[in-house]
Amino acid sequence: MLSNLVLPIICKKYNITCVLFSSDFIVLEYSDNIEELTSVDEEIKTNEDVRSYFWEFVGMEEQFEELFIGKEKTLHIPMVFKNKNYFDIDVEICEIEEGQKCYLAMFTKQTKFSANYSDMIQQINHDTLNFENKKEDMETNEHYYNLINEKLISFHVDQDGIITEVNEACSFFFGFVGDEMLGHHFSTFFTSRESNTGFVQGDSKILRAVDTHGTDVFFHADIIPIHDKKTICENIIICQDITYLKRVETELEYAVHHDSLTGLPNRTLLLKRLEELLARTKEEEISFALCFIDLDKFKIINDNLGHHAGDMLLKHVGEELTSVVRECDTIARIGGDEFIILFENLGANDDFLPSTLKRIEQLKDEKPLNYTEDIIIRFGFSLGLSVYPDNGLDIKSLMAHADKKMYEVKKKRDNNIR
Repeated sequence: MLSNLVLPIICKKYNITCVLFSSDFIVLEYSDNIEELTSVDEEIKTNEDVRSYFWEFVGMEEQFEELFIGKEKTLHIPMVFKNKNYFDIDVEICEIEEGQKCYLAMFTKQTKFSANYSDMIQQINHDTLNFENKKEDMETNEHYYNLINEKLISFHVDQDGIITEVNEACSFFFGFVGDEMLGHHFSTFFTSRESNTGFVQGDSKILRAVDTHGTDVFFHADIIPIHDKKTICENIIICQDITYLKRVETELEYAVHHDSLTGLPNRTLLLKRLEELLARTKEEEISFALCFIDLDKFKIINDNLGHHAGDMLLKHVGEELTSVVRECDTIARIGGDEFIILFENLGANDDFLPSTLKRIEQLKDEKPLNYTEDIIIRFGFSLGLSVYPDNGLDIKSLMAHADKKMYEVKKKRDNNIR
């Protein structure tokens, strides 16, 4: 079987964790290092639905089907947070016996990229490349520079920012031949996120440029001054491609502020937007509202139909709520079966909030989840509302008021049922 042959070889050679599961998502086998992905409370078992352990697969059934029938060769899911680490998931089809095809999910642990890591790399590059020509033998220093910069984009600019020299890598990047870039200001080809368009000795910049394919590329640019006696006559600009780091930084930023299951903003992002709103109230007269939503009997759905059904319901509710509110409003999942809607600007329209809450209430009857052809999951929820400034002047009091009102509604309904 796979566990005796392929899995140990793959996992040892490439430092990955593998899970083998059938076309109907039943776990068949997994590698010995599965603890990399799971905690003690969620120990994976064979003959269970893999989606119960890896809810990242929830809602991706169509993509898995396309992979299974051969429309796609691989399914890639980047930057998944598991057990305090980030993993990339690659899923491929594996034939374990003649005619029996299964899914093989390979989890590759990623380095913990962060803004601090990017800063560290930049500092290392800066310390390595930032030298000053203190010797009179300029040819020797130029040779040293060429050895360091052999495969990096680089160019020379004078004190006015005019390009005086470019290397082959720079010309190739922009699709030029020869000296076509010379005599132009560097900002003709590179843009900077900083407002100033000059270079300062010992400084560094993040530059952006567009290659011949029309793709945005980000560079960390080190600035190396060339001295003519005691004055700087030119600067050498050495650019290192950090597009991948920028992309990872963006993905990590998204992961920090969004719920992984539903894709909705999480508590962190909600609180950030609330803080920004309260800061604006010092200069503007702003009215906004918080609506707490708690699903009813969610545990029963999980217990009777499984966690996969519960996850699908949470995603469904999130999507339906999104279809009701405005783009300027924020829907956050703050954990479990609880959502919060931030209505940012109520304005002078007194009818907006009541009519929106009415449409939200109607979702319970009009938008059940069609889980399978035979199973329709109906859901209910309790609402609690707080309005700024009527029900509080700070985040804590506003959230406490909405939470209290929500549980009053839930308690009253439960009493009526009894």
